[in-house]
Amino acid sequence: MFIQQLINGISLGAIYCLITIGYSMVYGIMRLMNFAHGDVYIFGTFVSFMFMVTYKMNIFLACALGMLTGALLASFVEILAYRRLRHESRVISMITALGAGFIIQNGEEIFWGVELQRFPSVFPADTFTVLGLNVSTVQLFTLVFTFALLAAFHLFLTYAKTGKAILCLAQDITTTSLMGVPINRTVTIVYALGGFLGVVSGILYASAYNVISISMGFAGTIAAFTAAVFGGLGNLNGAIVGSLILGVTQSLAGAYVSTAFKDVISFGLLILILLVRPMGILGEKKVERV
Repeated sequence: MFIQQLINGISLGAIYCLITIGYSMVYGIMRLMNFAHGDVYIFGTFVSFMFMVTYKMNIFLACALGMLTGALLASFVEILAYRRLRHESRVISMITALGAGFIIQNGEEIFWGVELQRFPSVFPADTFTVLGLNVSTVQLFTLVFTFALLAAFHLFLTYAKTGKAILCLAQDITTTSLMGVPINRTVTIVYALGGFLGVVSGILYASAYNVISISMGFAGTIAAFTAAVFGGLGNLNGAIVGSLILGVTQSLAGAYVSTAFKDVISFGLLILILLVRPMGILGEKKVERV
């Protein structure tokens, strides 16, 4: 029972991971709590849903269009709402992020409504039994695809010119601009990557549970924020660790206590960790140099 729930939790954590990375990247570079992140990813997921259900499009093509939509929408929000406020107070930027999220959410309500809707299965509903443990095709693909995507993302940041520029931005925006790196274009790419990965996560989650709703956007934002704080805000490795911890905690709490208390237990664990490590598990203290 415990091992089964552990597998379920790791699978859920892998889904959270893709949302959290986009959220954590933005914070790591811009120090902005991007509260519109969840609404962006669920908008792209709904676009995939629309093409699959309404227009009967090939599932993988519909998913690709949804991911592209998420990337473009995230870029559009950055250019329109965040760019001019980049050097203003963080409070102003966060309020703008909330406003952008509400606008996107209301657009989703107009197009798709607020009711829960059945999301079609992207993968076969097969279940494998290994050593007495049940592993579904969705869980297996989620784990393999997520970690393959994370490996590709790591290679992109390590070897690609744009990836190196993103890492430089995370260190110091002013110095990076003096070295000739196009700041605006690189920041837009960061938001686009976050939107893309978020939609991938949304499709995996909706396919695993066969349901989609605009309320998943806010829930995704809270999950990404919680996982990022668990691991250390702005730390990409911390985002992975925090997401897995959150997924496993929610799975075990739902199985052994009650699904009604899984968020309470998750936040209780978060408080305990922050009491010991205020910067998160892999976070580092920022030393201000004068």
